[in-house]
Amino acid sequence: MDKFVININGKIHSENDAYISVLDRGFLYGDSVYEATRTFFKVPFRINEHLDRLFESAQKIYFDPKISKGEILKEIMKTINHSPFENQSIRIVLSRGVNMDLGLDPELTIKENLIIYSKELKPNPDWWLTKGVDLVFFQKLTSSKGSLAKTGDYVENMLAYHSAKKSGAYDAIMINNDGHITESTTSNIWIIKNGMIKTPPLSDGVLSGLTRQKLIEICHKKNLPIEEVSLTEPDFLSADECFITSTSRLIVPVTMINQKPVGNGKVGEMTMKLLMDYRNQIEKDLNRKIF
Repeated sequence: MDKFVININGKIHSENDAYISVLDRGFLYGDSVYEATRTFFKVPFRINEHLDRLFESAQKIYFDPKISKGEILKEIMKTINHSPFENQSIRIVLSRGVNMDLGLDPELTIKENLIIYSKELKPNPDWWLTKGVDLVFFQKLTSSKGSLAKTGDYVENMLAYHSAKKSGAYDAIMINNDGHITESTTSNIWIIKNGMIKTPPLSDGVLSGLTRQKLIEICHKKNLPIEEVSLTEPDFLSADECFITSTSRLIVPVTMINQKPVGNGKVGEMTMKLLMDYRNQIEKDLNRKIF
């Protein structure tokens, strides 16, 4: 069985026969936007919010897609239904398209490309919640600020991840040129200190993660103390608890940073309580038992 089901502009392919042009701007310049989500029982999770953010990212790079959100959703469902798995990882890539010639000018573009990937999403490893993961710091080279667009330009994230793996860590914590923590390579990041839940603000150059948004809403509804505030390395090294969030991983405890224990070095009680609250919210949104 093929690992992937891949939809290119409405046609279903396996990974062995899925191709796009070498003149596609996503390949040439990273001139594309994307979203990553998952399914529960073949239902794409918070898909409307993901499509809204896809188009918001496109707007940030002055890309006006000709395809509609409804047309993309139709192709997403086609892709999902071609897979035998109920729980799938879904990636939606929208490239500005194929160039008629080499050159940066978007006017050279002929037609945008929509590529949707689907593969089986296996359950998170149990040890994530019993042992927690370890992270290391990574100094970013770029100076992006504000709420980031989710584009195909992921070189710096790749370098951060490579640095983490070389040191034996699970992932990296990225730091902007002001010395402020931004996020992990594919996750938003949080700390808890003296009962206060803290996460970096979008203004520091952070992706507005949908799990991040929902968790902030949950905290406000439950009157939990939370703030979006600029954070530094010492804030993380002195935190009582730390965790990362993403659509596919939900909430994952962090128990080591730069080979030093976070708090007492164990999975935090408040982190696990937030995970339970977030799981309950997912089940409420989907109106069915998941976990």
